[in-house]
Amino acid sequence: MERFSARRLAILLAAGLALCLLPLVISGTVLPEITRIVVLAGVAMCLNLLVGTSGLISMGQGLFLGFGAYAVALGTLRYGLSYGQAALIAIALSLPLSLLVALISLRARHLFFGLLTMAIGQVAFVLVSRNYDLTGGDDGLFGIDPPTWAQSDLAQHYLAVAVLMVVSLILLRLLASPFGATLGAIRDNPDRVASLGGNPKLYEIAVMVIGGVLTTVFGVVWAATEGGVEPSLFSWVTSALLLMMVALGGRSIFLGPLLGVLILEVSRVYLHKYSSNSDLIVGALVIICAVFFPEGVGPAFQGFMRRSGAGKAAKEAA
Repeated sequence: MERFSARRLAILLAAGLALCLLPLVISGTVLPEITRIVVLAGVAMCLNLLVGTSGLISMGQGLFLGFGAYAVALGTLRYGLSYGQAALIAIALSLPLSLLVALISLRARHLFFGLLTMAIGQVAFVLVSRNYDLTGGDDGLFGIDPPTWAQSDLAQHYLAVAVLMVVSLILLRLLASPFGATLGAIRDNPDRVASLGGNPKLYEIAVMVIGGVLTTVFGVVWAATEGGVEPSLFSWVTSALLLMMVALGGRSIFLGPLLGVLILEVSRVYLHKYSSNSDLIVGALVIICAVFFPEGVGPAFQGFMRRSGAGKAAKEAA
């Protein structure tokens, strides 16, 4: 079972403080990119609740990101709702949507589970991209007005950071509960959990619903910070990138997905300014990380720090 320790809480709060202070040391022109990274980090954290904690390799998490963003866009631009009203409706509707996705996709296991989640996301992508009258089709929807207090880039950044911290605390507390311990046991040996009287599928449905609803929350934030939505949010490409972020940072540690997003997105944004081959370089970076850090950069760094501490202690003892 994960521990809800003061040390873990301090690390999480320190990360949040660093993100809050970041606008003071960077140019305002790159702040929207940093805000986007914060939102993607939140989505990756939610995805890792499935991948790392439960062993469910979902390839359709972009569905919930797109659903939250499009629900806000449609509510505000098509039906004249306020941002707050559209956000509440989006989060409420994400509950039956995530339940439906869970019931369908959990009929399969392992690879076919991932393919089912990807197929569901692609169905949503096709429906959204071809419905020009309602969703704007391939062009998407733009011109979303966030609340008055979130009009500036700085306010939107703090909104994204605040939501990331709240969701991270929820996830950390969830992992430290008996529910989180049971998810880990199901990931390692579902048959043994079933033999002890547990219902692995019920827990997996519950964690998929939680992950879907929390991801929708970040979709709501995405609509406010980006000012528009595109069908690519539903695409398997978006879901694959999120899965890559989780794997790159390390699915076995809590803040691993955050590290993966930083490595992938910061390198992409920085290299895009100086090279026309930025995607090629980022791809090479991912390959290098996969070869030398198969469990993710986060666990490798954590192991290095532990070995350094042990070596230093042994040297001092000698």
